[in-house]
Amino acid sequence: MVSSRLLRQFVAVAEELHYGRAAARLHMAQPPLSQSIKRLEALVGVQMLNRSRHAVELTAAGQVFLAEARDLLAREAKAVEAARRAAEGVAGRVTIGFVGSISYELLPRILLGFRARFPGFDIDLVEQTSTEQIDGLLAGRLDVGLLRPPVNNAADLQMRVIHRERFVAVLPRGHRLARARAVRLAQLADESFMTFPADRIPGLHSKFLLACADAGFSPRTVLQAWQMPSMVSLVAAGFGVALLPAQACSLPHPGVVYKPIGDDSGHLALEIAACWHPANRSAGARNLLSLLTAPTAAPTAAR
Repeated sequence: MVSSRLLRQFVAVAEELHYGRAAARLHMAQPPLSQSIKRLEALVGVQMLNRSRHAVELTAAGQVFLAEARDLLAREAKAVEAARRAAEGVAGRVTIGFVGSISYELLPRILLGFRARFPGFDIDLVEQTSTEQIDGLLAGRLDVGLLRPPVNNAADLQMRVIHRERFVAVLPRGHRLARARAVRLAQLADESFMTFPADRIPGLHSKFLLACADAGFSPRTVLQAWQMPSMVSLVAAGFGVALLPAQACSLPHPGVVYKPIGDDSGHLALEIAACWHPANRSAGARNLLSLLTAPTAAPTAAR
């Protein structure tokens, strides 16, 4: 194995093409430098320098080795710098889990803020349900999860609410309530609903059912989907109506309108929480959580 010390000595001689100047550059005597180059050539098994009393020249093998030696030293320096930056908390990698319903407004805002504040970090994004994120956090596959509480099996994790919003009603543009400033759930009692599946999005599914129960009816479900763009498109196609998190308003569609819901049911209120394992002391998790502090409120303006 060729040491980085030998590589630096060779590069100095190859660039100076003069042992005296190379030795001065390396702050060492000339005889030990000459011996080092001979030892390097013995290790590699080829002659890399032609020497005479008046000149030093690179052989063809030496020219190739010089390029590779420079590259190796540069990568070594980069690795050292990356390790130092990681130790200082200004560089590294962070793996973030997120529920798909925040990818249209909240998640981009979080990522832009993180990039601006910590540009030295690489970000790995993993879209998962809240339940899947709990498993990933407990197994150490995620640094931070962005999920919708309540969730099960999270007793060993820490959680902080970072965003609050409400359900909005998504109606076809030609709906009888399309011009209303807001709607009440009882006005939708006879509608066909699209809902989130209970096995994948249990929190939103149960809140939807409980909010309808507070309004005095049991909703008639015609379709289930777990991606908000699909649900918006199905509403536009006339398959029914839907209650979606207010961030759906960031999905403009010419065939739908978004309406605030006037009911005061607590089940219409939604939260997004940052979740992490207290044993995770990575700089990436620490830096991200430093930005996720005060809850924000999503706009619910009608469209």
